[in-house]
Amino acid sequence: MTEFRDRHGLARVVVVDLASTEPLPEPVPEFADRALLEAALADPARAVLPPSSLTAYAALLAGAPYAGFTPSASMYLPVLVDLAAERGVPVAGQDGKTGQTWLRTVLAPAFAARGLRVLSWAGTNLLGGGDGATLADPEAVRSKLASKTRGLHDLTGSDVTPLHIDNVPDLGDIKVAWDHVHVQGFLGSRLTLQTTWSAYDSMLAAPLVLDLGRLLALADAAGYAGPVPQLGFFFKDPWGSDVHDVASQTLALADWVREASARVAAATDPSARPAQ
Repeated sequence: MTEFRDRHGLARVVVVDLASTEPLPEPVPEFADRALLEAALADPARAVLPPSSLTAYAALLAGAPYAGFTPSASMYLPVLVDLAAERGVPVAGQDGKTGQTWLRTVLAPAFAARGLRVLSWAGTNLLGGGDGATLADPEAVRSKLASKTRGLHDLTGSDVTPLHIDNVPDLGDIKVAWDHVHVQGFLGSRLTLQTTWSAYDSMLAAPLVLDLGRLLALADAAGYAGPVPQLGFFFKDPWGSDVHDVASQTLALADWVREASARVAAATDPSARPAQ
């Protein structure tokens, strides 16, 4: 990472994890203790960090801002989060909120605002390609299912949110997401909403990744360190934040961009600093 930065004369390199989803690792003491982690990494007979977390650790050592766009463990181990703050590296995650989950976090607050109680919210994902093949593994899919349902649970208070992900190879990169929402309203009346979402998954993710690269570069230039909660706008399971409502996330992100931009302007142009 540092060689790439130096070879191209770059001010900074931003690392975004877009690799296939990994099974979640079993917790070990090294995930919370720097000395134990460094000792384990120095032992060639041990492989304590999963690949996503090893890449995240390398990004921290290189001083590279980092985004976890998958539900893999990546940066979100206590020892790495602490190291990011200590080394002054801004990080953001986790698991990009590209389609179905984005729509859910738009609709769920609207139901709550109207006093409509969600009784159940069932969903199915059909997808092919590399993601479909990876998520056919029951261990790999566990982290994806957890991140997709956590925000919906927080927004609705309902535990009845079954979600299935099925590998349909002939769909390739097209993802089809179907939701069935059962809601209780006035005087106990019931209503049902069904949605179908179909799109090229990579085309949903690509603009978010480009924005994350720019915004993490801005965070680095503005001196932010550790998880940047306002970048939770982009994620299903945001680091440093328990906010999932898209409208609230949008306002927080816009305010943060203005604040970070003002910091950078003040640092580069003394005349731009606000009057005391």
